[in-house]
Amino acid sequence: MQVELLEHMSCPYCGAGFSIRRAVARDGGRLRYGLIECHCFAFPVVDGVLLLSLSKGYGGAEETLQPYVPLQVAAVRFLERDDVEGLRAWIRRHAPFAGELIDGTAEPYLTFSSRLDHELGWQVRRFLGDYGEYEVLGYRRPRAVGFAKDMIAMLRWRLNGPRQPDLPTTADYYAARFFSPRVNALALQFAALPPASRILSLCCGHGVFENLLRASDRPGDVVSLDGQFLNLLITRRYADHGGSYICHDVQFPLPFRTATFDGVFSSTCLPEIPAQRTFASEAVRVTCDRGWTAFDSIWNTDVGAVRIDPHRHYRFCQNFFTRLDDYVPMFEACAGPDRRVGIDVPDAPAAYVTTPGWVFGDNVGAALAERADDEISVLVLGGEFPGFVEPGQTWLKARDLAASLAFYAERRGGRIELRRRPEFQDLHPIFAPRRFAGYPQSVTIDLSRVGDSSYISDLFTAAQVTLVPPGFSTDTNRRLTVADAVTSPEPPAGRGPSDWSTPATGDAALD
Repeated sequence: MQVELLEHMSCPYCGAGFSIRRAVARDGGRLRYGLIECHCFAFPVVDGVLLLSLSKGYGGAEETLQPYVPLQVAAVRFLERDDVEGLRAWIRRHAPFAGELIDGTAEPYLTFSSRLDHELGWQVRRFLGDYGEYEVLGYRRPRAVGFAKDMIAMLRWRLNGPRQPDLPTTADYYAARFFSPRVNALALQFAALPPASRILSLCCGHGVFENLLRASDRPGDVVSLDGQFLNLLITRRYADHGGSYICHDVQFPLPFRTATFDGVFSSTCLPEIPAQRTFASEAVRVTCDRGWTAFDSIWNTDVGAVRIDPHRHYRFCQNFFTRLDDYVPMFEACAGPDRRVGIDVPDAPAAYVTTPGWVFGDNVGAALAERADDEISVLVLGGEFPGFVEPGQTWLKARDLAASLAFYAERRGGRIELRRRPEFQDLHPIFAPRRFAGYPQSVTIDLSRVGDSSYISDLFTAAQVTLVPPGFSTDTNRRLTVADAVTSPEPPAGRGPSDWSTPATGDAALD
């Protein structure tokens, strides 16, 4: 993490500032391994990620893959002895996926995430089986019979292995986010916001927003914050913005001083946070008067989610709002009298080519009454907001784009032939806005025209091409650049560079 960031931080528990207690490994202005302290605790920095939570807020099946509190305690103990190698060995034993990312892996994102999902699937079965004991949650079964079935299921699960990683569906939430029409629309909408010198990405997930920042070539310092250690490592590995990474439970106050950031962004996370009003208030608090605070993809029961889901693997009870309209007065209370609150009812990407889409004041009520989507997005603007940027997509470059995974792709000379996959004939509302026209049965991408910005814009607004992070896949059939247009075989898991990009590995990739 950037050492300079500590000047803008305060402890979310005691309110004191931070200082470096022990700098075990540094890289210029970055702290790679060490301890920072306030009045109440000494928090470890592990491979450039600050572990600021003191408990795991969500828990669930994922704890077996990333045991957070044991990691934090182990980090404190090893770093007190300056024993980085001992800590990394501990992580390899007890959090092997994190260990791979810390050691440096050339494995493509889709392959890595497929293995991760496969292992998590088994842990979810065990987790829900254990909760079945309480009759109202999980899967109920006799204990002895359940143990035998678990063993058989585990063997089958291990032998089958992960499925083909390069063809995720909308059910693969993190992977699908990278090529969803909703994210293409977000990319165009974000381009209308003025540049920010310091940005906070809240609940970053696997780095969709960070990938957008990287592709847009906007300067500025970025802080990515998430409650899951693995998410931060994945974001850094595949969508690195060169910023800082903090593991923190957002139900507590944000660990920053008031007005620290010019822009604060959170996506798809607000309805999943129990302390929603606290989260929104904190996001606005750390935004300066000239800045913007964006809350993308706020949903409710209309998308098919239920408040009590006995088969959910990390939080059985969710307290999102029944009516989307009720979010507006909450945000107005959080914003206070000196800021404006606007909303956007998500539309197809093409709708954002000439306008950012947000409406304010008296238009908010009408937009909510006439909304044609299951989600809304909210934007809070400071009183000194300088205004939106003139629309334009000059930042969209073929080097950052690939044919959407909603299609099968075959490169034939100077074109890419796309054929819609059956899974994407009918689209889930979380994946695409209601007004998105859908994918055609077939598409031809003319590679001789990828230097034409208007042609690229048309492909992007139709969600036929999408922004991809470095190291996303080995499938060169989908690349829009003519160079390296030969399909390469899939490398064994964990071996071989990605053909879309070859990021640094090993210690050179560390913060």
